Amino acid sequence: MSKKMQAASILKQCEFNFQKASIEGFKKDSLQFIVYLNARNKGKDSLYAQSLNGTLYLDSLFEIPISLKNSAWLSPGNNQLSFSGAVELNLFKLLSLPSLQKFTIKGKAFVALKPNQEALGIEFNETKDIPPDLITKQIQSLLNLNF
Repeated sequence: MSKKMQAASILKQCEFNFQKASIEGFKKDSLQFIVYLNARNKGKDSLYAQSLNGTLYLDSLFEIPISLKNSAWLSPGNNQLSFSGAVELNLFKLLSLPSLQKFTIKGKAFVALKPNQEALGIEFNETKDIPPDLITKQIQSLLNLNF
């Protein structure tokens, strides 16, 4: 089996779920943040995620470039991945955050079967629904607000 097919097969056995987000700071007119995902590898083989670059689309309001913060092993079981990004501080768009319904993530992941191996590029494009109160809860959590 080719390395690319083997890497894609391992990646298909991984399930990614949102864990939390944190604010890194402010830069000019944007908010810098980190998103943490749990990556559950349901297979028995590991994959090394060297880098990932993509764009997160929140409905049609936001187009947010993201990148993998650190290289990481996707070993069998649970693993954590973190992504950094920045969102423009546009008051009109920020007020619309609680009404967002879908997100789409598009980009390219560079993975290898071993850390020192040449990375293989695997493109991705996935759209999912945003749970109804997720954005509001995350904003409250980030700002330490209790309603």
